[in-house]
Amino acid sequence: MSTRVVDVEGRRLILTNLDQELWAEEHVTKDELLTYYADIADRLLPFIAGRPLSLQRVPDPITGECAFQKTAPPGLPSWVPTRRIRSEHAAFGYAEHVIGGDLPSLLYLFNLGGISVHPWSCTVEALDRPDQLLFDLDPTEIAFREVRNAAMLLRDLLAHYRIRSWVKTSGGRGLHVMVPLATVHSFEQVRTAAEAVTRMARTREPRLFTLDMRRARRRGKILIDVHRNHRGATLVSPYGVREYAAATVSTPVEWPELERALYPEDFHLRNVRERLARTGDPMAAFFAHPQSLAPLLESGRARRARPMA
Repeated sequence: MSTRVVDVEGRRLILTNLDQELWAEEHVTKDELLTYYADIADRLLPFIAGRPLSLQRVPDPITGECAFQKTAPPGLPSWVPTRRIRSEHAAFGYAEHVIGGDLPSLLYLFNLGGISVHPWSCTVEALDRPDQLLFDLDPTEIAFREVRNAAMLLRDLLAHYRIRSWVKTSGGRGLHVMVPLATVHSFEQVRTAAEAVTRMARTREPRLFTLDMRRARRRGKILIDVHRNHRGATLVSPYGVREYAAATVSTPVEWPELERALYPEDFHLRNVRERLARTGDPMAAFFAHPQSLAPLLESGRARRARPMA
């Protein structure tokens, strides 16, 4: 297995096993993965900077399943930022978490065997004040055009309350609808807002949505997973590579693109850089538009919302 020593922003990295094929059918190597992240780092880093991270590891070659490293791996160099954070469940105490930082620390994590990072929706400076509202549209045996329709319905429901949203592919079968927030709301308030919008969507299109978390009972339906709005919950970063075939990428898209025939498999490790060069980054200004959920939270819809199972 090949090894290379590189200097990245003043940090010396020893990159190992570079010829390892991570996606055998596509012959995508670890070297190609690391090069991809180095190339798109300027787009990804704003979404992980200052945030606790989970590391999604390379798929198991037999099962295809990925493990998640939720706490800091042992033996990290001192320049990889970490922070001891108390769990929201007091019985679990404190744990050391990797904090998103610069390109050297990001490449160090991927060299350990990661394929993507999944940040919290808050920073370490405001652990109880999320700066994002997240909707994870998780379909089960339903055409992707219906997932597109579901995302656009969420967009329109949010817009009714003067809340602007952005969208990206999950890299799998779903979509992620995201809203940048001013750090003025608690996780409970953000979750209440997410639940209110979800119930509005289900009222509007009852045939399309389900609240049932059990996959066996969700055939032909879309689950809007609002549990991403809990403290400590994570979502794959924009431009994160996924474990699925062809190394698909969780890719931001413009709403007009979603209105046309667009599919998650259209975006993968080998074409996203060309797309960025050609069309730009749809989420480049995401954090420049922090918003309040007050219009939604003060509505009767939100006051009637109850915690969802």
